[in-house]
Amino acid sequence: LLLVAHGSSRPGGDNPVAMQARHLKSLGLFGDVSCGFLKQAPFLSDVLNQIHTDKLTVVPMLSGHGYITDTLIPEALAVLEGTHNVRLCQPLGSHSGIADIMAERANSIITSQSLDPADVSILVAAHGNTGNPENAVQARSLAGRIQAMTNGAPTDAVFIEEKPFISNWPTMTTANNLIVLPYLIGGGLHGAEDVPEMLGLDATDPAFDALSRNTPFIGPLSAHNRSIWCCRALGFEPTIGDIILDLAG
Repeated sequence: LLLVAHGSSRPGGDNPVAMQARHLKSLGLFGDVSCGFLKQAPFLSDVLNQIHTDKLTVVPMLSGHGYITDTLIPEALAVLEGTHNVRLCQPLGSHSGIADIMAERANSIITSQSLDPADVSILVAAHGNTGNPENAVQARSLAGRIQAMTNGAPTDAVFIEEKPFISNWPTMTTANNLIVLPYLIGGGLHGAEDVPEMLGLDATDPAFDALSRNTPFIGPLSAHNRSIWCCRALGFEPTIGDIILDLAG
């Protein structure tokens, strides 16, 4: 089993993709489990050169279809053509169970923080890509499903690189409480810097460094006279391993 992810040009801290690979390897369901990245070590090209098995299952650890899943990964896997039986799965973020995980996280915040559901709005914070609408389509569909699973709490998809931008959120809702669910697998600089800054928060706040396997969310933080709860990247959620296994099954 090979988990393929984007990676970060400035890697640091706990990597959720590597964490998931270690967990899945410990289950003993595969001859081996490894991960490869496009922007950090271990690089995908190097990992592929070390593949010795005849059968390889590849799960893209990405939120949805795009240039990486549809072009870069298949091109990289071409080096194994004719010598290995390779199966490329759907990207992690396209699995129907993602909505359940994100909705459960939002509901847990509403309950544990004693929030009035009528005064809560939810943001699905996605990357977006003006050159490829697929990511936005998936994020909007995801937002609709999450809204249905959170007793109708208004849920909108907002983006880092296309409209509506994450920074537009104050004009999109009048609720006093905002729950931010990153539609990001590894987080990286987008999760650590772009999302907080576009929300109007201080990205240098040490609280953001705590968002990992042990801290599912932080808050309340304050911006634009509202209270904000920010959740960790999807890759840190324990049940993501089950989704990977389902995709690879």
